Amino acid sequence: MIFKDLRQAIIDKISLEIPDLQAVDPHPGQFNLNELKRITTLLPAVRVAVLNTQTISLVGNGEKDIPLQLAAYVVTEDGTSPKDESAMEYVEALLELIPEQRWGMPRVTDARNIQAQNMFTAEADIYGVAMWSVTWEQSIRTGTDVNLGGTTPSEVYLCGDSDNFGNEPAYDRVA
Repeated sequence: MIFKDLRQAIIDKISLEIPDLQAVDPHPGQFNLNELKRITTLLPAVRVAVLNTQTISLVGNGEKDIPLQLAAYVVTEDGTSPKDESAMEYVEALLELIPEQRWGMPRVTDARNIQAQNMFTAEADIYGVAMWSVTWEQSIRTGTDVNLGGTTPSEVYLCGDSDNFGNEPAYDRVA
């Protein structure tokens, strides 16, 4: 459930830092005008999605790093300012918020490779909305470090003669 927890932590932080958004909600994947037509949401809104994973890295100690691509989709309509201008304001706020963000989760790396893309189409304009996507990458470390815990030995012995491995008198105490 780490993906779900990360997405919720992002939603909570965006809601806290950009309080004039009417809705900050999860989304199951790519977001576009057809998705907006399918759902009901108050505007201005941000929809947060986990888009994909990339190649998983083995850390070497029993842990794995899972790189994710995440997205925050901004949707606005005309109001006190034109929809495209208000969308850009929210995008700028996200671009200030996201870099190096870990969302309060200790096993998540800093957000990096942040990009924003205007999703303008004539159809979206006719529908009365402006849409942007802000995407970034983060990794989640999973598993348990096998090197943590256990007992540190109080005595350490070393044998420099491979012919005598296991022969107790051949070992020298080093600590």
